[in-house]
Amino acid sequence: MLDLKHLHYATTLARHRNYARAAEALDMSQPALSRSISGLEAALGVQLFNRTRQGVEPTAFGERLLARGEVLLTNVAELERELKLMQGLEIGVLRVGAGPYPTELCVGPAIGRLAEQYPRLRIELDIGEPRVMLQHVLTAKNDLAIVELSVAEQDPRLVAEPLPKHAAAFFCRSGHPLLAEKAPTLERVFEFPFACTKLPTRAAEMFYRLAPAGSIDPDTGDYLPPIKVDSIALAKAVVLSSNAVALSPRGLIAAEVRSGHLVTLPFRQPWLHTNYGFVYLKERALSPATQAFMAEVKAVELALVDAERQLDTRAPTRTRQARTDVGRNAVA
Repeated sequence: MLDLKHLHYATTLARHRNYARAAEALDMSQPALSRSISGLEAALGVQLFNRTRQGVEPTAFGERLLARGEVLLTNVAELERELKLMQGLEIGVLRVGAGPYPTELCVGPAIGRLAEQYPRLRIELDIGEPRVMLQHVLTAKNDLAIVELSVAEQDPRLVAEPLPKHAAAFFCRSGHPLLAEKAPTLERVFEFPFACTKLPTRAAEMFYRLAPAGSIDPDTGDYLPPIKVDSIALAKAVVLSSNAVALSPRGLIAAEVRSGHLVTLPFRQPWLHTNYGFVYLKERALSPATQAFMAEVKAVELALVDAERQLDTRAPTRTRQARTDVGRNAVA
């Protein structure tokens, strides 16, 4: 009596509560969706939805069907995934979520290397805030996330596997007023507009003391900078066209520093580094594609570490520690 396709149609309609939006999400016409739902109701002998001017609402029969149906569809999707796992890397889909720093540092190159080896593998990259990316792992929407680890380490359902840490640096444009000062303090740096991605809870209080023009997110405890950006590329664009300062892993600004367009400010503190890594479900087997992607990420990370050592070798000896009374246990 039940057809999985029609069950999928019904759960999609229940999610959108509107025939037009549900039909669009299913990539089918509204009349075709309506006929499918009516056919399912006729086959079951019950009314699943009440039609109103405001949309549709599941009946008691509909609520029961949908509750069981979601579980059934999830189980079928997992079975299909397991069967595809057995076929290796030549077919299938790899779904990865990532935060802004790993996206720009290692994820892009790793995806390129993986695609070169397995051109038939479909790869979907989801970029967003760490907590959203974790939720996508927990709901099995994504196979893996590469995000700030502090938001995942206490969840017993997840495995958090660290990747190398990368030193971060404050930077400004060439010709910035700070560069004319003999010994500006870190507090002086934050008198200028500060552009950055959202910073994790463990660093929030420190950065809020330094840059109170920003704020602390009341829902997450993260620090929201005065100029919040979603990528280092955007932070660089802001800095290059203003007197703003920004924070970035050094590797992401190395080319602009070499060209003279950007200048790193001489503050080296041990707490200024990334803290991201792999996060995945403890009870879910990693597919061959996921494992191959992780191997490529690790290879890219090793190359990044080597490049950073070379940056340190070429760095001028005048670099000094910032004069500030902030704590030393937070991470950028």
